[in-house]
Amino acid sequence: MTGRRPPLRRVAFGVALTILWTSGTASAHQVGGTRFEAPIPLWLLFGASAATVGGTAVLLALNRSRSTPLDAEDAESFDADAAAASDAKAAAASAPSRSIRIPAPIGDAVAAVARVGFLAIVALAVAVGFVGPQTPAENVATLFVWAVWIKGVALLAALVGDPWPTLSPWRTVYEALARIEGAEIALASYPERLGEWPALVGLLAWVGIAENLTVLPRSPVGTAVLVLGYAVAMLAGGLAFGRAWFRRADALAVLYRLFGRVAPLDVRSADDGYAVGLRPPWRGCTAPVRSLGAGAVTVAAVYTVSFDAFTGTPEYRTLLFALRDATGLGPQASVLLYLLGFVAFLGAFVGVAALTARVAGSPGWRPAALAFAPALLPIAVAYEIGHNYPYVARNAGQLVGVVVGYVSPAAAPIAPLSWLSVQGFWASQALLIVAGHLVAVVAAHAVVVEYAPSDRSALQVHAPLAALMVGYTVVSLWTISRPVVA
Repeated sequence: MTGRRPPLRRVAFGVALTILWTSGTASAHQVGGTRFEAPIPLWLLFGASAATVGGTAVLLALNRSRSTPLDAEDAESFDADAAAASDAKAAAASAPSRSIRIPAPIGDAVAAVARVGFLAIVALAVAVGFVGPQTPAENVATLFVWAVWIKGVALLAALVGDPWPTLSPWRTVYEALARIEGAEIALASYPERLGEWPALVGLLAWVGIAENLTVLPRSPVGTAVLVLGYAVAMLAGGLAFGRAWFRRADALAVLYRLFGRVAPLDVRSADDGYAVGLRPPWRGCTAPVRSLGAGAVTVAAVYTVSFDAFTGTPEYRTLLFALRDATGLGPQASVLLYLLGFVAFLGAFVGVAALTARVAGSPGWRPAALAFAPALLPIAVAYEIGHNYPYVARNAGQLVGVVVGYVSPAAAPIAPLSWLSVQGFWASQALLIVAGHLVAVVAAHAVVVEYAPSDRSALQVHAPLAALMVGYTVVSLWTISRPVVA
């Protein structure tokens, strides 16, 4: 993280860019199912991309230099609760050297409008989900909740930092109640043993299973019931355990906060308002997560978006039908396959953490797991953006058409990506995947230098995680290259 490495990063990203603009045979997810041919075979693309990621790890290890990682609170500095508890020195170290100051009245006004506006559209989506047309493409609930909210806010967090403390509708209602009460409402302290495990359960259930493996995204009333039920659970937990519940038990809060670590835009409170600046996307990924539950959510974020892409491949169908035949299960087999895959994915990461700790001579695998989990975030974010940006844009355009149609029935939906070809979409996916892995390698190296007892051992300590990233690069590119199965 010193001045010696920027040329190396530019070379690595330049090589990746050159490779990806000469992509092989592929099909697209979310932009139709047309196949296209390109000048080089896929095996060459996979090999060159893997060599780029692996070579970057080796060069960084050989060019070892020590940096000062952030602490976990500072890496999540967009959240007001975390910012208040941040260590002053760590906060100063992570702040951009140059920033734009936004006066407090302007920043507060924007936040208030966003808070009230998001709550209003969530309420509208729930209402229309119950009483509106039950056609997914014509109902605000299905258009807004799954694409614009769940995926769109994730993309926003990855670009500008975590907006959920401001947008969270249940936290908005809670803060209104607390303002009436005149103090924080909490019947008991949040149990530390719960950590972020409730958020992991929520992420697996909502984003992993409900979104990818059920008909709920195509059911307006089902979507409304899900949102209403989750809102009641979040409010009940908040009234029982106070603000800590929203921060640690809300799956969306934990997910968006983790994604916000990768954001190149740094937003933080200042004495005279807000400071907005730029930072390298790996800078927030050098601090350990503060619990194993948060680490598991990080792994789940990487796995779930990968599984989402994998469900469109012929290989997924083959595995699913084989599992159905072996177990006698019906549609539930897809849930079992998802959960088994997550356990295997989590086990692989724990194994890599244990191997890294052993190579470094560190006691136990837990500190290594907490330290290296954030290095996976650039991979999750890159895949999330690459896989879902057409889905978000298409449904946002459709949503605008539906809402405007309430006033002007002749309004037509907007198609913001009508210009995007299948070739262009696949190339953007591949570019983002490799770029995300390169950023992850740089972030991992910043952690490695704290674990490696000597310059000579840096390459050995980095090797297990680098091997995992190289393998995942190839698997990710292979997944997006497979034919799409309807």
